[in-house]
Amino acid sequence: MTKYYIIKDNFMPVFKPFMNKIFLIISAFLFLILSSCGKTSVSIDKSTYEPKIVIAGLIYPGQPVTNIKITRNFPVGEEINIKNIDLSDALVILTDLQSGKEYGLRYSFARGCFEYPYGNLEISYNNSYKLDISVEFDGYELSASAVTTVPGKGLEIVADSSIYGKMYYRQKDAEGNLISPTLAYHKSKNAAFYLASIIAGFADTDNFIYENPPGLDIKKALDKGAQIQDFQFTSTWDKRFDSGSNLAKMEIDWFKFWFYSPYRIILYAADENYYHFFLTHEYVQEVDGNLHEPLFDIEGDGIGYFGSAITDTVFMEILKK
Repeated sequence: MTKYYIIKDNFMPVFKPFMNKIFLIISAFLFLILSSCGKTSVSIDKSTYEPKIVIAGLIYPGQPVTNIKITRNFPVGEEINIKNIDLSDALVILTDLQSGKEYGLRYSFARGCFEYPYGNLEISYNNSYKLDISVEFDGYELSASAVTTVPGKGLEIVADSSIYGKMYYRQKDAEGNLISPTLAYHKSKNAAFYLASIIAGFADTDNFIYENPPGLDIKKALDKGAQIQDFQFTSTWDKRFDSGSNLAKMEIDWFKFWFYSPYRIILYAADENYYHFFLTHEYVQEVDGNLHEPLFDIEGDGIGYFGSAITDTVFMEILKK
């Protein structure tokens, strides 16, 4: 029986597999009122533009508040100067709704995000926090706010019931059955869903798994412009389990692993705000053809998400036979 192991680190967790993609999506996203049942074409010009504050940020209990992205959208067809995307002069206030204390976040030009670098703010389990933003751009005075409730304690990957560590690609047991990497974990109270972020340590053509998944000619996709690094970050998720058992398991499909490489796998127990956004930000068309905006738990002139999560981390390595 292979002995699997768990290693925890103290780095600041970031939703990197999603942040780059989400930032591009919601920075260009426009609030459009789209109607006409069954029709899939809309006429878009500058007259439909509505300026919006674009929010992308998560807070974690026991961790400093960092990486709160506050940006703006643009009219369709306008040439975008990347230096003008960040709303660095926005007034950003984080309020602890239990104590009523307010904390002003400051913009970090080095990191390109808002943060609270002082030591007198502690994000706590089960507490609720409100983010308020006000800013002026393009002659508009805009404001937005969002509230998140941090999930409760409990999330922990259980090493003895999990399958990871050093594994061969598409490893099989003695009977020839495929063994999938699996995270067994204790659940977190009040978490809306669980998300595994799968990060390859090395991403290059030399260690790329071209036969993953079987039957897909990935070389054709690469010839058409896909980049090797596009496969470095993948993810999988499970809905919250309300069964009596506190132990849940998440199998990770082999097609989530694209490199013979060490991996860092971060398991998130996230709040409802991020759950709503994660499930809807790419799926904006109904079966009947109607289009709609993603679900944003934001009041006022904002789009995107402000949420919270707790994390645990393990490491594994995919070996080549």
